[in-house]
Amino acid sequence: MAKVTGTIRVNANPGSATVSSYFEVTFVPYAGRFNTPLLKVNSLDDLVTLLINLRVDEDEATRWAGKARAQGVVLIAGIERTEMQLKENGLLA
Repeated sequence: MAKVTGTIRVNANPGSATVSSYFEVTFVPYAGRFNTPLLKVNSLDDLVTLLINLRVDEDEATRWAGKARAQGVVLIAGIERTEMQLKENGLLA
């Protein structure tokens, strides 16, 4: 299976009166054409779980999730994973 290198972008959406807050997670490859859908994660704990499933260290995953909540947008650069790992987590179609 080929490895893909890119950036994971996490946007925090504060929501509104009718929509609860959520995080938008997408994988942006450095090269190549891939169908990378937008993944909506409902809570901070779910975001940490997603990052851990993508083989990010637990402490790093918690730190990135906290930054996303505080800053609104976070770019996690230099992520190298197989296509299968990204597909299993919903970041590649």
